[in-house]
Amino acid sequence: MPSSPAVAVWSPWCLHADAVAGVLAEYGISAEVVDDPAAAQGLLVAELVGADDLHVLEARRRGELPTIVWGGTLPVPRVAALRDAGASAYVTLLHAPRELVAVVRQVQDGQRVAWPGCEAPVGALTGREREVAQAYLVQWADGTRAEVATRLGMSERTLKVHIANIRAKAGHRGTGTRDGLLRTLTVRGWVG
Repeated sequence: MPSSPAVAVWSPWCLHADAVAGVLAEYGISAEVVDDPAAAQGLLVAELVGADDLHVLEARRRGELPTIVWGGTLPVPRVAALRDAGASAYVTLLHAPRELVAVVRQVQDGQRVAWPGCEAPVGALTGREREVAQAYLVQWADGTRAEVATRLGMSERTLKVHIANIRAKAGHRGTGTRDGLLRTLTVRGWVG
């Protein structure tokens, strides 16, 4: 039985590419890390989440080469741009490894992959929530909650309530730490 060609894996960060290739190999999918995503033949799993990466997707689409974009937690318009540029699928870094493997197998089998709806935020942050998020996550990110609350002129309990409301609006997935919350709010454009 002939073996299927190796899935090419690319990321600007070598450890990310190695990790994805390792996951695929663990599930019995031959994978090789490549240096140039545009030159990769066959199926490519790539961390193409930057604004300048759309040209790679468009070139691969013209060559009828399937590409699965992996990584990031992108807002709906950005995911739509990836799809429109020719990506076969998008898998966030929040998905379990087996979910990435399932998508790879679907694309290898020539199946269309459903583009999952991104979790829509409950609503935009209020002005005060933006102020709290900016202070807690950016201005005084190295301070304790009590220190940030004092600087904002509120009690620590009030700060906790604001943070809980911010997390609820952002979606709790991946926002359990300050870094995770900052990443999520930055992607959504709610902090700068």
